[in-house]
Amino acid sequence: MSSKPATKPIALLSDHDFFLTCDPHLTKAELIPRAEYATLNPPPAVPDHVKPELRARPQPSSNSSSGSGSSGSSQDEGEAPETVPECYRVTDIVHAIPAGIWDTNVVSVFEITDIEDGWFVRIRSPLSVVMETFWRVREVAGAGAGAGESGGEGDEGGEGEAGPGLELVEEITISCSRLLMGIVKSQCENDWKQIHGKMVARLVGEGEK
Repeated sequence: MSSKPATKPIALLSDHDFFLTCDPHLTKAELIPRAEYATLNPPPAVPDHVKPELRARPQPSSNSSSGSGSSGSSQDEGEAPETVPECYRVTDIVHAIPAGIWDTNVVSVFEITDIEDGWFVRIRSPLSVVMETFWRVREVAGAGAGAGESGGEGDEGGEGEAGPGLELVEEITISCSRLLMGIVKSQCENDWKQIHGKMVARLVGEGEK
């Protein structure tokens, strides 16, 4: 696969349903209607430090813009970025939790925001566990042929190459009590390779089409 710009993989990373299926513990995911956002505590919002990275939504292609006069260049600029995350109620079955801390069915709220080079995901789980993750597809110079994975564990997540010229980068921050930090970190360390593997396989498959 030849080196490619990141535009096509970024479109794939806008596929929120696919992202959710990469969760190895997923049993159910439901889109939360925007009318219910006010009932969430706290209400979903894009963090200030993420707002400068928001991705403009594609302009609906009206190929019938052959009219006269100044149809203007605004057609090429796209619509204003979406300033409210898309939210899902996600149920995971997690068996490696000590008895009495959580039920094995863990229900979390996922807030997904499209950014310029990927997406920002905030996960709110029971007992005030919050995980904030940047998923990015970046162009890299001189990446080797084919697709592979190199990665780390824990709070830094890992990286995997999606063919020459592209890499998948995960940057995660975990906020929770000291009691739960070890449990949450070990869950991330156990799962990241499987999650990255599925994403990289999708990126490579689409890139070879």
